[in-house]
This record gives sequence, C-alpha cells and structure tokens, in this order.
Amino acid sequence: MDKRIPLYIQLRTFVLEQIQQHHWQSGDRLPSENELANQFGVSRITVKNALKTLVKEGLIYRIQGRGSFVSAPGAGEPTLLTPESNPNTPPLIAYIMPWLRNRFTANLLSGVEEELAKSGYNVLFYRSHDTQQREKELIHQVIQLGVKGIIIFPVDGEHFNEELVQLTLSRFPIVLIDREMRGIAANSVCSDHSGGAYTGTKFLIEQGHQQIAFISSSQHGTASVEERLIGYEKALSDHGLPIHHNLRLLNAGADDIENFLKEHNEITAVFAENTGTGNHVLHIAAKLNLPIPDQLSLVFFDDYEYSELSRIPPTVIVQQEEEIGKEAAKLLISLINNPLQERKKIVLPSHLIVRQSTKPHLIRVAVDAGS
Repeated sequence: MDKRIPLYIQLRTFVLEQIQQHHWQSGDRLPSENELANQFGVSRITVKNALKTLVKEGLIYRIQGRGSFVSAPGAGEPTLLTPESNPNTPPLIAYIMPWLRNRFTANLLSGVEEELAKSGYNVLFYRSHDTQQREKELIHQVIQLGVKGIIIFPVDGEHFNEELVQLTLSRFPIVLIDREMRGIAANSVCSDHSGGAYTGTKFLIEQGHQQIAFISSSQHGTASVEERLIGYEKALSDHGLPIHHNLRLLNAGADDIENFLKEHNEITAVFAENTGTGNHVLHIAAKLNLPIPDQLSLVFFDDYEYSELSRIPPTVIVQQEEEIGKEAAKLLISLINNPLQERKKIVLPSHLIVRQSTKPHLIRVAVDAGS
C-alpha cells in the first residue's frame, strides 16, 4: 500500500474499484471488518471509518448483525435511482400496498390521496398482492417512472426487499406504513399495535377471563403481529396471569383454528390479530356449538363496514387508518423537501369499541355440600 495516501482512502479506493470492475455486484456482502483489517494490515477502527464514508457516499449500506453490502454499481449512484424525470410532468408519488379489500386499506388510501392532493401531487396506486417478487417489480417500475417518493405498506413476513433497504439507506424519500425494518432506521407511520392488543386483552381480563388465546393468520415475523403478541402477553403478565404458549396460534388458516378450538376447551376468550381471523373465529365457533359470547368471548383488531348490524356485533380495536394515511403523506412531503432530516417513527393510538361479542366470565366456585 502507498504510505503517502491515508489508509482509509486506500481502502475506499479498493472497494470502489471492486464495484466499478463488477467483481462485487449490487447486493453482494463485503468482507467483514476483521477480514479487511487483516487483508490491508490496518486496525478495525481504520476499516470502520472507511466504511462510514462509503455509507455516506451511498456506495454501501449496513444491516445490523449481517454486515455491509454493495448498494450501487458505480460510485455514489444507488442502484435503483435514475436521473431526474422531465420537470414539465406533474409530480408523482407511488403508493404500494398488498391489497385493497376492506375498510382499513380503503381508508388508508383515502388519507394518502387526500393529503397529497392538497400539495399538488398525483398518486400512482399499485397492489403487490402480498408477494415480495411483485413488490420488488413495482418498486423498480415506479422509480423508472420518476416518482418523487414512495409510500409503501410492505408485504407480510420477516424479511424486507433489498430494494427497500437500498432506497432507505440512499435517503430516497420513502415512508413505510404499518411496518418497521429490523436494525435499520426507516421513516414509518403505524398504529400502537402493542398498546391496542394490551387494551383488548386487559378488557377481557377485567371481564373475568383467564384462559385467553391469541390467534393470528398473518405470516410469522410480521412486525405488527409481533407487536400485538407482545401487547397481549404484557397484559397477561401485568395482571398476574401465566403466559401459556400453547394458547397461541400463529399463521393459522380456518382448519387450524377449528382444530385449535376443539383441542383447547379451557379457552373462554380469544384475542384475534385481525378482522379476517376474528370472522373465522365467529364462524367456526358457531360450527362447533360454542356460542359467542355465552361460551366464548371475542375481541379482534380492526373493524369492518356495518359491523354493528352483524348477527353478533364484534368488540374491536380500531385504528385511525385515514389519519395514518394522512400522516404518511405529510412525512413523505417533508422528506422530499429535506431528504437528510432525522428519520421518524410516528405512532398513532388505537381504541376499544365494546359491542356484543364479549361478556363477563363467571367463575364457578365449588361449594362443599357440608358447609
């Protein structure tokens, strides 16, 4: 190595050459800090400082616990970013969500569109159909269309698309709805999932229920589901009730729920993670001759249109979905105007609506015949 050139600059040049010569491709993992330190005969501090400058320049990005990765095929040019679109075209914002099939998602879209329209932005709306491959394709598509920013409700699951990671670390204006990226600071707007589940479970406990199940149909690893599970367990713990892992059912379909309720006749109440799961419980309980709320109380996240007119109007935890959409739009506009601002997580409270799917559980106490 040339001793006249600072070591961290030499290391930066080495990484840049590997990328420019296509030895390292976009998304490839760099050697570890220890490996680079040994290779160049420098300290880990020197390596760490060099990598910091590369991150700032947009050449690489870091994921906590996983290492450093190539974020661009050329110096300072994030893979997904393209030259500015025609300045004469109307400013566009992309909104990508898994589906549009209930009041919750419709209200999110309404809030996003209403707030962006106030500032003169046009909205391009796409559905990813809850698949990562489709989500990846849409991200590339909207970038090529020259959008100024993206609001995205990521698909269910534990892992995020590398495209989302790259855009976030490249400071492209992007806001996540209902999700966070593990180990990466990202701009997001969501409900207080944990607090909502805590409120619903606490209500059931105060109604006298102790054997309370948690049922979810969403994929394992989805951040909002994990937060709701945390809230459910915290409510049990705070009220001195044991946490029975056998009373948790995750990533469940209708058949799973039916078998679960058959096997656990000790359950007197269910906290369902979403509307679809809650409605499955309602139908299966009727099929199994478990009348709600006489034998089984039910609370679930999110409401649906005209639910109060249902055969059994449900007790639900309601999110401020339209406000979530509006806050996401406001945050994105702010990022477009100032991409380097500190990243934010905005959390909106949810609240409980009590209807007729719950009732107090009366614990029968055996009385000695001789007393």
